[in-house]
Amino acid sequence: MRLRILFILLMLTICINLFAQSVKVTEERFFYGSDIDKDLDVVMPGNSFFDRAIMYGAILSPVFIFEDNSAGRLGAYILNAKVWGKVYLWNNSFLYISGKNSYLGITQRQGTYDNYKSDNVLDLDQAFLSASYLNNSISFSLGRKYYTMGTGLVLNGRGDGAEAVFHLSVFSIDLLGLYTGFLLKDNNPYNLNDKDITDGAKRMFGGGTVSVFFYNQKVYLLGLVQMDFSKQTKSFETKYNSEYYGIGLEGVLFSHMSYYGEFVYERGTSYINSVDAGSPNPLIPFEKSNISAFAINSGIYYYMRVALNPMLIVQYSFGSGDEHRTNYTSSNRPKEAKGDDRGFIAFGTFAGGYALKPNLGNIHIIRGGFSFAPFGNVSLGAKYLYYLKDKKEAPINANEAPLPEAFIGQGVDVSFRWQICYDLSMYVNYGLFLPGDAYDKSTLKCNFVMAGINLSI
Repeated sequence: MRLRILFILLMLTICINLFAQSVKVTEERFFYGSDIDKDLDVVMPGNSFFDRAIMYGAILSPVFIFEDNSAGRLGAYILNAKVWGKVYLWNNSFLYISGKNSYLGITQRQGTYDNYKSDNVLDLDQAFLSASYLNNSISFSLGRKYYTMGTGLVLNGRGDGAEAVFHLSVFSIDLLGLYTGFLLKDNNPYNLNDKDITDGAKRMFGGGTVSVFFYNQKVYLLGLVQMDFSKQTKSFETKYNSEYYGIGLEGVLFSHMSYYGEFVYERGTSYINSVDAGSPNPLIPFEKSNISAFAINSGIYYYMRVALNPMLIVQYSFGSGDEHRTNYTSSNRPKEAKGDDRGFIAFGTFAGGYALKPNLGNIHIIRGGFSFAPFGNVSLGAKYLYYLKDKKEAPINANEAPLPEAFIGQGVDVSFRWQICYDLSMYVNYGLFLPGDAYDKSTLKCNFVMAGINLSI
């Protein structure tokens, strides 16, 4: 359950890309995130250092969270502060630096949340050099920044590395490489085991995307290699080395319908525990297993040209499961496991419901909903969510929904957004999850509320 707090922190410090890159609908656009362009919208255009000089600002984002479920009750607040600066060095080149501080305070804790404590994270958020040439046909970036691929399912997070993008008339190539070992250990989205936490999740990523454009559509191929460099012992292996190969399609149809679809195949190596969890025997080496898993992420958005600007949403997401895996946030499987590891685990971000907050492993998620804007600066939205297991014998998340039944449950998400003025906005998210047959009958429904304000200075 400790992963719930990590999930909340990640949603506040990582710009979640729920939709394809060409789809300009972003449910989480008011979160404290990585979109530096929002910081700079008021800057007048210019090409010289003297026209733009040095720009700077700050974003303050207080947030309140309340969660009530059968495991306990949690009340917390997070005070986020971000300071950023941007310096133009020469034509089409700039240096961007931002620092952040996140303070987590606990107001109420019961049950499984009893061990939660107040915490403060001060970190260098981003620091990178960006340059473009030939009318932005070629662009480079170097340093700490947010890196993403496709819909963000495979990779979407901070790292120290480099990226090169080549834009041609009908296709583009995006190459990237990053290292995560220098990120703060207590706010690191790449950890899968105790070794990752103690030595800083030393992971290396390298890959690229090739995209082809035609008639307002885009087809892309992606490939990513992830290597685990955490310290290990031969008798207690926890390394998770993975490769991801994907194909995606996104675009606009009939001028009022947009869509995206992405299929990802994962391969690599993981380990099977040779002894019971919690009592490692250094004399018994862990057994290596091959990874063979896949995932799907897709959605359709239909914009209706009538009053209030309503939009209909249909989404389907799937992550394959392994009948022997008990934890989709861990690198290893229990000693009873056999054969290939078919549980999908990636290093991106996925938002599958405010209350349940599922990892995309051993799960089918069907979502349908709508949003509308009664005023130009106010939007309301709601979704219905239906959850099913891929392998009914196995749980989801970290040993949740443990009963051997396929029906996980159903939920409702409701969101409210208000852009009060250019530099001030607020949001409220409410989530309800009703457990299904895969939970014990004593399991209660889960209520989740998250509200916050963003102030840009």
